[in-house]
Amino acid sequence: MRVFIAVLLIGAPRILPAQPPLPLPGCQPRSEVQRVFDDTLSEKTLEQMKFPARVAFRRQALEDLIARYPREVEPYRRLIKATKEENTDGYPALVDRYRKQAVQNPDDPLALYIAGLALSGMDTPRSVNYLEKARKKAPNFAWPALELANIYSPGAKLADKKRAGDQMAAFFSACPSSTDSDAQRQLSRTGSDALQRSVAVAVRTRLDKETDPHRLKDYETLWGLEFRTHPPQQHDALRRQLAADLKRLEKLNPNPDAQWLVFLKSGYQQSNAPPETQKAAEDRVIQAFPHSDEAYRIVSGRWEKSHPEPEDQKDAAAWARYRSQYREALKDWMARFMESREVQHVLRFDSFCYDPDAPRDESLRALDDYLADISAYDQPVIGDYLRAADFLVQHKWQPRRVFDLLRNWDKLVDQWHARMLNDNLPAESEDIWIANEVILRQRAAGCLLVAARLTEQPGEAEWVKPFVTRELPPKRWPVVESQYWLNRGRLAMLEGSKADALAYFQKALKARKEPPRPFEGHIEDDLMAEARALWQQLGGTETAWNVWSQPPVKIQELAEGGWTKPAKPLPDFALADLSGKTWRLKALAGRAVLINVWATWCGPCKAELPHVERLYQKVKGRPDVQILTFTIDQDPGVVAPFMKEKGYTFPVLPAYSFVIGLLDSVAIPQNWIVDGKGVWRFAGAPGGPDDQWEDAMLRQLESVR
Repeated sequence: MRVFIAVLLIGAPRILPAQPPLPLPGCQPRSEVQRVFDDTLSEKTLEQMKFPARVAFRRQALEDLIARYPREVEPYRRLIKATKEENTDGYPALVDRYRKQAVQNPDDPLALYIAGLALSGMDTPRSVNYLEKARKKAPNFAWPALELANIYSPGAKLADKKRAGDQMAAFFSACPSSTDSDAQRQLSRTGSDALQRSVAVAVRTRLDKETDPHRLKDYETLWGLEFRTHPPQQHDALRRQLAADLKRLEKLNPNPDAQWLVFLKSGYQQSNAPPETQKAAEDRVIQAFPHSDEAYRIVSGRWEKSHPEPEDQKDAAAWARYRSQYREALKDWMARFMESREVQHVLRFDSFCYDPDAPRDESLRALDDYLADISAYDQPVIGDYLRAADFLVQHKWQPRRVFDLLRNWDKLVDQWHARMLNDNLPAESEDIWIANEVILRQRAAGCLLVAARLTEQPGEAEWVKPFVTRELPPKRWPVVESQYWLNRGRLAMLEGSKADALAYFQKALKARKEPPRPFEGHIEDDLMAEARALWQQLGGTETAWNVWSQPPVKIQELAEGGWTKPAKPLPDFALADLSGKTWRLKALAGRAVLINVWATWCGPCKAELPHVERLYQKVKGRPDVQILTFTIDQDPGVVAPFMKEKGYTFPVLPAYSFVIGLLDSVAIPQNWIVDGKGVWRFAGAPGGPDDQWEDAMLRQLESVR
């Protein structure tokens, strides 16, 4: 009987238990993984390593985490991002690896998501396919929804604000209190007002129970959310809540590091604490961490407040005094802030880089130190090497070094191109990046051509000839065209064709819209300087030069204008300013309107805002002209303290979502001119000297009343 039963059991079909579905990652990494991010892979730890070691260390640490915790999402996200940014040549292999995993595991939402994330921007249609499959198989798995929101966000080729908003709602439905930086960025761009308010409530509820200092820094995200989701008239109440948060935070971290103290300092600033309280918070950083980057930024910020840059870019004497004062301060900072690579290596070269009267030996030592530092610690970037090459050819110092600095320029530009371009850019943004790429290549070729002339070694530039003589792309950009013809002229000079060179130089002159403007007390106009030198070599007279070098009337008119016509209409808006007053486009009918777009973190904006204030004071009583400004700060809480500190009185409308939703790409500062019928007529800035900004802007406004 026993044998018979055994035979029956062996012959019967095996019924295997159902395999449980693989676990999916949650909204936050598990504590063991997060600890690695906070300690082993912290930016403070990584920035001390030389670049090759840092890349290898980060990659190995992330691969180890993936091997140990294969169902955690954050190590994959970080590995994909780091490889895309730091190892562009190796990125296709990583994409292929994750694509094959998805093919082998077609029912695993995590494998599908990782493949979709890796392919995003490289093969976006296939990325969408993987991400949507992941969403279908696991509707409550949050991360595919976030990447789909990125793909459909404003400024993308596949932009669809409703779909992006729906995906953000799905993400935060699963992760209601997430402060993931990517998720928060998309929330501010495409999340509905109601969703943003609900996330703010959920984040505060979570943080009110939190005690871990690493997680408590999420209060900075929370404060930005709360200021963004409350009207300006409620901001005073928010500042009181922020002050209460700070009292709690002060007690929860008995051993603060410099970054924690800077986090608190930022909170005191947003709470609009009394100046003495804010200064005490800054002094605390300086006293506790006297040699740190954080202390340096406070000390240098104070110096800049007490030593403003000269307003007149033409005033050579004022700029010479300013540079002298800055270098004296820099000597003190270099002695004090020994831990700061920025102070020890970068700023010293910066102080000489744009100074036509820089002392030769000291400047070259600073350049050597700068190059040694970036070569060891920073990712090789074409901009760094171009900057050094520009410096050498402008001063005509050691031009032979330029050949070594730019030996790999083509590969570096290719790597830059791979990082910046993706297949989900709209045509306008793609055109901008392509134009920037051509400019980089032309700048590099120009430096090499000038160095070959200075060293009397024309053969050193032979290898850039195919690029210099290559036809320009069909799209015409004046700055690209002008640089192209300038380089054709330089090449012709090297080849001994001086008459051809003059023809190319004149073509470059006609292509550009305006001559270079004064910068820090001097003007660099390579085109006119090189053309004039050649003209004199050929025996040309001053009278004939004045005829030859005069730009056409059309070009002069463009130079005086400096404006472009927007490609789309300006939508109606209803936005509250910092005082709580709501401004509507329709209500501005009959007035010419200037809208200046800016942010507190934007250096060029800070230089332009005094002009905006002076113009506002000049016209604020007029019924036919209105000055408004749109700030695109994602943390509106910093704007009111900034305005108070600077003494500005022009209307400020927090408008991040409006501007981001309107434009494919945002470069600031921008100035928009709207006529009395609400038609967006011009974008750009007045041409001509900075000291004529207000008058030129007013003329433009009055032209559209």
